[in-house]
Amino acid sequence: MTTTPVITRPGAAKALWPASAADDSPTFITCTFDTLTKAVDEALELERDLSHALSWDPASTDIQEVVEAKWQDCLKLSGDILTAQMVSAEDLPMQRMSMLLHFLIESTGPEEALRFQQLMHEHRDLFTTDDPGVREALNRAARQVDAVAEMAVTAPEFAPV
Repeated sequence: MTTTPVITRPGAAKALWPASAADDSPTFITCTFDTLTKAVDEALELERDLSHALSWDPASTDIQEVVEAKWQDCLKLSGDILTAQMVSAEDLPMQRMSMLLHFLIESTGPEEALRFQQLMHEHRDLFTTDDPGVREALNRAARQVDAVAEMAVTAPEFAPV
């Protein structure tokens, strides 16, 4: 039995990939948007924990500060996305959704939160893309918008920041 020798040096194989393969790499906005949605999920979970925390329970004494810090993290991430330069067409709907989340987190009352939620549903075309991965991330963020708006309505003392 014979084997065919490989005559291509290992480093040369990279050059055989098409130039478009580099275009599929995640952008700063894509990576940061993923981090943002994870942070919003964590902040929402902390808010739920806070709403169930007992004031006399020593385990819940610092939870308010932790919740506020997590919302501040969300605002920083959304701000980073807003100021980042777009590299691909998929970056634009993520920037728009980041802006919406940013303003929603900073909303001062249930009416304002509901208005931002309504804007998202009325202008759904601004938050869509053909890329399935980005579409999934945008849908996750849309569910978060709904959750934040619902919290703002059902818990009047809820204020992310």
